[in-house]
Amino acid sequence: MRKTTSINYRNEAELIAHCPLAAAMKLLGGRWKLMLLWYIGHGQNRYGRLRAIIPHISEKMLYQQLRELERDGLLERRQEGTAVIYSLTALAASVQPTLAALAEWSAEHRVADRLADYDVPAAKVARRRATGT
Repeated sequence: MRKTTSINYRNEAELIAHCPLAAAMKLLGGRWKLMLLWYIGHGQNRYGRLRAIIPHISEKMLYQQLRELERDGLLERRQEGTAVIYSLTALAASVQPTLAALAEWSAEHRVADRLADYDVPAAKVARRRATGT
């Protein structure tokens, strides 16, 4: 837990209060949250399925990120027998067009190729698959 009396905490709070983009980044930021919202929005709504399609996320991190999204009003969690089902709230559904536009932008500008130039291993793998080398 962060110290609420620190300068960094106060600076962040002020930035969030005055910059809508900073507020959005605070709510949606992190390595996995946007990806989780994207997959859940496209029907991958069970814990096990999310774990399978995002292979490098640890179980602890997946659980933590899902709980944070639920806490922040972006996901609803319900138990159906032994299965846990996640669904987007209206708030999270409203960001889906933005995520689609971002994915389209990434594909159009070949962002994965650009990342391969910066020595991002996953991007290198994607480039090799695309070029067959």
